[in-house]
Order: sequence, then C-alpha cells, then structure tokens
Amino acid sequence: MIKTALLAALLTPGFCLAAGAGPESLRAAGDALFLQSPALFAPAPVAAPQEPILQNPKIAPIGKSEAPGRQVAVVALPGLLDGHRDLMARQLGAVARLVSVAGDAAFKNYFLTFAWAGQLVIAPLGDLNRLRGDGIDVRIDPATAYNFKVKVNIFSPTRGSSLEMTPVQGTRGPAHSTKTGVILDAVKANSHVFSAKGKEYWLLFGTDVDAATNTLGKTRSLLIIHEAGLSSKAWPLAETALPEDRAVVVSLGDAKLFMQRSQSGVLTINEVK
Repeated sequence: MIKTALLAALLTPGFCLAAGAGPESLRAAGDALFLQSPALFAPAPVAAPQEPILQNPKIAPIGKSEAPGRQVAVVALPGLLDGHRDLMARQLGAVARLVSVAGDAAFKNYFLTFAWAGQLVIAPLGDLNRLRGDGIDVRIDPATAYNFKVKVNIFSPTRGSSLEMTPVQGTRGPAHSTKTGVILDAVKANSHVFSAKGKEYWLLFGTDVDAATNTLGKTRSLLIIHEAGLSSKAWPLAETALPEDRAVVVSLGDAKLFMQRSQSGVLTINEVK
C-alpha cells in the first residue's frame, strides 16, 4: 500500500506512485504506494525529463572511512505500516470509502484501493498513461464503477493538476475533483517526515500487492520521497534490504544515510559524516 504515495506520489506516489516514469509522471503512487507513488501526483510531463523520478537506492556495507553522524530519524515501522490507506475519503456511489493507491513489490504494477465497512478492494490500473487520456474505469463493487482521470494544469503540473473521479456505467453517486497538491499533502501527512543533508524526505511503509491475485501479499516495502517539483525523486526499498540489527549505507542520490532496522521494527537513520 505504500506505493500509494508514489501514485499521488504514486497517482504516488501515490508521487503514487511509477517505475521508469519521468519527473512529472511518477508512474510507482504510488502508490503507492505508498502509493507506495506514481502517476496521480505528478501526472504529465511538460518538459523532457532529465532522469526518472523513481530511483534505485544504492545499498552497501559500511565502509572503513564512513562513520555515523547526526541522527535524523527514529521510526517505529509497525506503527507506520499502511497508514496511508486513508489517503482520501470520498463517497463513491452510495457509500463513503477510503481511497488510496498501492503497488507490487517490484514497483511495476499499480492499483487503486478502496476500503469501507471492513472491506478492501484492490483494483489494477494497468497502463497509467491512460490516466492522462480517457481515464481508467474501475469497478469497485457490483453497483459502483468510476472513471479516474488526471486533468493536467500545464502551468502547475505537480500541484495544480486534478484527479477527476466520475461515476460511469450507470452508477449513481457524486463526482469529485481533487488537486494533486492536496493529494501530495495527504501523502506527507501520512509519512514520517525527516530532514537530512539539507533536504526534506517523506518515509512510508506498506504492504505490497500480489499482482497475480490483486490481494495483499506477504512482503513489505519502504518508499522515501523528496518533493522538488520537476526534480522530485522517490526511492523504493524492500524491507528485507535492511538486515535486522546491522547498519548499512543507503544512498539517495547524493545523500548517504546510515540505516539500521531492529528486530522489533524500529528504523534508525543517521547522516554519514
């Protein structure tokens, strides 16, 4: 569910949350989500991307000349898990639902998620480029289907664009239009926010989706986001990439951080001197 951000971040990313997307399409919210993200939060390229938003973080053992510096974050991951599932509360059809985004462990497939009355529906989005065209029709339940579409503001694509939610296929219910800036703010509010090396980062933690079944899988991922307009970046990190009780150096672009995850799930982050 972390890709949620990416698709926000990730639609985050969801940033929604997206793998291989340019700085203004972030196709992973997304996701995430988280999201996870990718495409909704940065919906459409208005300039040729210099490099993709979704980056692979470099993870390495601690070098002989590297030492921990200032501590910048202490995060209880279990308490952060899937906290972004209520990214947006919207009435869709006759029912109020919590809308969010998610992705698979590889950050290649993205999903919308709908939670209400103890139910969780995970709907695959497929080709995220359709969000900028005719939109994507999603069936939430037998009586409810909505079209999700991004309306791009060319003057402010990252925060001034809109996610349009319109009832289709005979569904009776309200339409909604939400600014991508509002979605990004919701992603940040559901993240652990910290600063390192002079930059602000948002950390999310979520359950991955099994793309074969469109259900929650058994793996979990972190997503670290740095929002900076056309230069925004998001780094996905599998939980298992951080060994328990052993610090590693994680490179987020030009920022190197010490990260250590305890057996109880507490993640400690320090700058590298």
